[in-house]
Amino acid sequence: MLIANLSIKNPVLVNIIMIAAIVLGTYSLLTLPRELTPDVSFPWIFVWTGAPGFSPEDTEKLITDKIEKEVRDIDGIDNITSVSRENAALVWIKFETMSDYEFDKRLQDVRTEVEKVDFPEGAKDPLIFNYTMQDFIPMVSVVFSGAATEKEMKELAENLRDDILEIRYVAKCQIFGRSEREIWVEVDPVKLQSYDLALSQVMAAIRAKNLDLPAGNIDMGRWEVMVRTVGEIGKVEELNKVILKANPLGHHVRVEDVAEIRDTVTRNDVIISRFNGEDALTMSVTKKKDGNSIKIIDEIKALVAQYQRDHAPQGVQITVTNDSSIQIKEFLGILQNNAFLGLVLVVICLYIFIGPRNAIFAAIGIPVTFMFTFIFMKQIGMTLSGSSLFGLVLVLGMVVDDAIVIIENCYRYVQEGHPVKKAVTLGVQQVAMPVLTSSLTTVAAFLPLMLMDGVIGEFLKVVPIVVTLALIASLFEAFFILPSHIAEWSRQIPKKREGFVKFKKLRKLYIKYLTKFLRKRYLVLVITILLIFMSIPLIRVVGIDMFASEEIPRVFVFINLPEGSKIELTDEVMQQAEKIALKLPENELVSVTTNSGLQQRQEEWFFKTSLGQLVVELTNKKERTRSIEEINADLRRQLNEIPGIKSLEFNIFSTGPPVGAPVEIRVRGEYIEELQEVTELVKKELRSMNGVFDVRDDFVPGKRELQITVDEEKAALVGLSVAQIALTVRFAFDGGIATEIRDGDEEINVVVKYKEESRQNISDVENLKIATPFGGLVTLKDVASLKIKQGYSIIKHDQFKRAIGVKADVDASKNSALAVNQELIKRFKAISKRYPGYDIVFRGQFSEFQDAFGQLFQLFGVGLMIMYIILAGQFKSFIQPVIIFMAIIFAFWGATIGLLIIQSPFNINNMYGLVALAGVAVNDSLVLISFINEAGEKKMRRWRSILSAGKLRLRPILLTTVTTVFGLMPMAIGIGGKSDIWSPLANVMVWGLSIGTLLTLFLVPCMYAIIGDIKSLFMGKRFWIRMGGL
Repeated sequence: MLIANLSIKNPVLVNIIMIAAIVLGTYSLLTLPRELTPDVSFPWIFVWTGAPGFSPEDTEKLITDKIEKEVRDIDGIDNITSVSRENAALVWIKFETMSDYEFDKRLQDVRTEVEKVDFPEGAKDPLIFNYTMQDFIPMVSVVFSGAATEKEMKELAENLRDDILEIRYVAKCQIFGRSEREIWVEVDPVKLQSYDLALSQVMAAIRAKNLDLPAGNIDMGRWEVMVRTVGEIGKVEELNKVILKANPLGHHVRVEDVAEIRDTVTRNDVIISRFNGEDALTMSVTKKKDGNSIKIIDEIKALVAQYQRDHAPQGVQITVTNDSSIQIKEFLGILQNNAFLGLVLVVICLYIFIGPRNAIFAAIGIPVTFMFTFIFMKQIGMTLSGSSLFGLVLVLGMVVDDAIVIIENCYRYVQEGHPVKKAVTLGVQQVAMPVLTSSLTTVAAFLPLMLMDGVIGEFLKVVPIVVTLALIASLFEAFFILPSHIAEWSRQIPKKREGFVKFKKLRKLYIKYLTKFLRKRYLVLVITILLIFMSIPLIRVVGIDMFASEEIPRVFVFINLPEGSKIELTDEVMQQAEKIALKLPENELVSVTTNSGLQQRQEEWFFKTSLGQLVVELTNKKERTRSIEEINADLRRQLNEIPGIKSLEFNIFSTGPPVGAPVEIRVRGEYIEELQEVTELVKKELRSMNGVFDVRDDFVPGKRELQITVDEEKAALVGLSVAQIALTVRFAFDGGIATEIRDGDEEINVVVKYKEESRQNISDVENLKIATPFGGLVTLKDVASLKIKQGYSIIKHDQFKRAIGVKADVDASKNSALAVNQELIKRFKAISKRYPGYDIVFRGQFSEFQDAFGQLFQLFGVGLMIMYIILAGQFKSFIQPVIIFMAIIFAFWGATIGLLIIQSPFNINNMYGLVALAGVAVNDSLVLISFINEAGEKKMRRWRSILSAGKLRLRPILLTTVTTVFGLMPMAIGIGGKSDIWSPLANVMVWGLSIGTLLTLFLVPCMYAIIGDIKSLFMGKRFWIRMGGL
């Protein structure tokens, strides 16, 4: 083999390349960003449009419907959902999986189509942005609490925010719970009317007075002078003197004659925050895609310590909370510990089986291969996450498989008396194709998994990428670096035995039983088939579930009060909830962050006075005596006793993709009243199912609305439009920003509105005076009719249909989420007959599971096809690849037994492991069949060729399996820490390979012999076993 010959002849070049790989690999490892989960971007686009003063119905009709109509024909859209609510509309566009280049084009297409929308007057320009994993879970939070004035706290937070934003790779830094200073001009409508003025004229006068406008330059010979009209309002008191109506005698009507000026504060987005019971400001920090979370958080902690020491007022505490780097270090530490223990076990196995010298040859390949892999990962922009580390753990034992086969074969030629360099050349040349083919079949099994799309695919594709990179690197090490080391460091005449395991007795025992199996090959085959078919019901016993995830010790408790509840009432309830959470034992509780007026949900952050949330950060599960589920049950029981709460929802944070709730559906139809009826029937069915709890929907009746219907003919006669009337009503009762004034570095909004006592009755609305273009005033009731109607808080769409969402959680000890969703499909058939035109669509985990399972099945077929092509090409046979594939069935049977023993269900993660197992399981049978064929080419009798191949390949087959199994064993058992995601997957590989290899050693030769019988029968010959010829 040319590359091996080059390696043997030029050891200096080989060692230089190896040293360079170690140096560059170490640098890449140290600089790879560390993340809890892969840093992926989802092909999702959000269009958010602010619409101050708009009702949900107006938002739906005037904004949401228009956006949906324009964007629905863009190529590559998977589905579109939307939320129309008071003051805003959100359209969520999910695309099919595509390249970053294609997604950028779709993002531009969305921008182009949204620009075509004719938005109503008063709506803000839409914000269009995409969604990354960092938007799903904020990296860290900083809380400011203690005894300080509002101004001091705000100034401290803003200064720290500015410094944090200077840190490289920090994306956003949002402050919640702070108050914004505002100047309110509260107008008395009676006084305003007495001067024959309208509210819009007050706003226009203030806006016109506060002006600083450049007017060009004057050329004055040698000098050029800039012209500027200056009319800025410098002080709050100057607002009082703004002239509203001039009088020739000097009796001007000023703002102070019709209004009172209040220098006040208003809470930003109506949020009240507390930390461990004290009033607080909360700062949420997210990072950019390529940032290293651990490094960024360390820099933030250093800044916080500096501010606490040098800038914080006496009594103010700055606390870092919701620190994701703790979970990142813990989770990566588990994987790193298990990887190290696996490496140690692999080296020990090599030492025992092939001796210290050969063990060194093989073991060198592990760090070299990993260094090459780290270099590749760095170059293609990957991070060191749980998924990528598991890929390295998974491939840990595999990367030495090629080396073991080559070393063992070279060693055999040396023992036969060949010169070392000649033995290495012959040894590499003989196994080159089986080694290459075995690696390619493994890659073929993993490679299609990179093609998985959707949320799950984005997370799981990291593993096959890492495995593929590592296997390619291991091939290079085995064919280029390893031959040079063997040739340079091996002895000419080795000892008769290397290693401490006496394979001679093991070989004799194996040949003895293999002979017996070959004699009874048909009986063996029948028994094997029967056992496999009888084991199929075990799948039901093992069970099927959807997803596994790692717990993050943080619970979000979403608390909903009746629609229309004021922020003060919500905050009273939140304080009661907060006291309950703060009573958790010290060994369970780290902190409690309370937000009234805010809910940070996965799909959107909701700002509303009737909403609140508790963020309960818990200690590590090793430090607690209770599980997070038990703590939740305790909190749920106590919180349900608080009067005034309409509904509760618990959201346990976990690693993995944002796939939603275990049960998550959308009931779709045209009319909201009937949607409510269907939703109640669906909820009733869910509540009747075993293990289902926290059944809830997202429909909120909304406030009662005073709807104003403008008579357009009457309005036109006085020169008014619907928009002018609507804006005047909004400014009077909600307030309108007339201008901004500057106080030092602070810009303060000047808000004009009616005074509070003139904003409380329907008559105040009816008698509102509106200025006409002709200089007169008209009363609102003269150009519009008013009526009270029950409104809706939010109106959701799913694929352009109105929808109400229903969610539920499932107690895994009583039922599976998969079974609940499947049962709901059956039960809804009866409901749909009563309500034609109404349907349900599944979202959340069940939808993602169906999509991922379908893809896995298809991609597994693609992988098998690629593997078959590779094997058929090597063996030049249609039948022999089928014999080799029998090893996959044996391995799957072993994996099922393993899952039954560890009591882990089949889920997407474990099924993913089965697909990966297929690529590894064929390697043993591949090498075995290859050597049987080679013996046959030497005119060796068929039985002798089978037994000879078994005798020659027993040690490398056992050793490659043992190294792979022992490399994964610490992760499977959890010696270095157990992972809820990766430990069951490692068990799939361990049990599958262990049992599969044992069956392969006996059953593949039997299958080969049976195929030989069939061939002989068709050739007219009888194939007899002659024991004397064995």
